[in-house]
Amino acid sequence: MAELLFIATTVFVAYVVFEVVGKNKETPKAAPATEPPKPSVAATATPIEKVRPAPAVTKPLAAKPVKKPVGNKAKSAPAKAASPAANNSGNDTLKNPKTGETAKIPNNYAFAKRWIKDALVEEGLLDRVYKNNELDSATTAKIQTALDQLKAIEKYQ
Repeated sequence: MAELLFIATTVFVAYVVFEVVGKNKETPKAAPATEPPKPSVAATATPIEKVRPAPAVTKPLAAKPVKKPVGNKAKSAPAKAASPAANNSGNDTLKNPKTGETAKIPNNYAFAKRWIKDALVEEGLLDRVYKNNELDSATTAKIQTALDQLKAIEKYQ
């Protein structure tokens, strides 16, 4: 008896699923019932001009002299010469003065690189490196202001 009840339930569930899926496919997409209104003659006679913002003025980067590569370094040297210019083009990056590594300014302190956290403490902008479970709204606001101040320091640009 239990087997018959199980089979009947399975068949019923399969039927319900079939009907639900079948109805979704059969529903035609609704076409607009009426035509969209045509624009008036006055509206087409005067075109609307879009206001474009003025382009931002940026300082051109100074070109650094490129040393001639020697031996097998000939293939990798052009790629290295182009990468510092690409990384320093925006103000949203920080440069590690010890290693020369550049990294984007993190939106979240938890995802910041270790050297950025250490630099915040080293510069006196934060009193210590915070753990992820110690972050609350007041601490996060304090960290964001410290990151903005670190971004302004010449050494990290």
